[in-house]
Amino acid sequence: MKLLSEKKYHWLFRWGVFVKLAVSFGEIVVGVALTFVSYATIKQAIFFFVGNEMAETPRDFFWEYAARGFHDVTASPASFWVFLFISHGIVKLFLAWGLWKEKIWSFPLSAVVFAGFVVYQLYQLTYLNSFFLWFITVFDIVLIVLILHEYRRRKKQLHIAV
Repeated sequence: MKLLSEKKYHWLFRWGVFVKLAVSFGEIVVGVALTFVSYATIKQAIFFFVGNEMAETPRDFFWEYAARGFHDVTASPASFWVFLFISHGIVKLFLAWGLWKEKIWSFPLSAVVFAGFVVYQLYQLTYLNSFFLWFITVFDIVLIVLILHEYRRRKKQLHIAV
């Protein structure tokens, strides 16, 4: 029994890949920006944009969580985050591009690489309780399921066409 029609699965797959492309591009931009911008400058920019909201509700769950997350990020050297964002962004951008273009090689490779990221993210979650990391992990798991579903569909189409 299928939960969704093939058309809806394909639509979800395409949107998931689009989001992955956008996030991957964003990771590269953040990584490059971190090479030129200090943590103090980032903190000032964040406070400039959301400072009034934080001042109005300083004990708000979201703001406390965001501030703790920023503190956790700044505990590591910027070079670590530059490498992490740029390398992850490039790898994911390459794989998501292959998925978007429906290159058959990209389906199994993407599933394996994204599963590796999920395993690492689950490891990270054992000592870092991050809502954002949970969200990314669940998104990646759903995307892996959609990738595998689309891969089976594409392989079936290729066998019928041969």
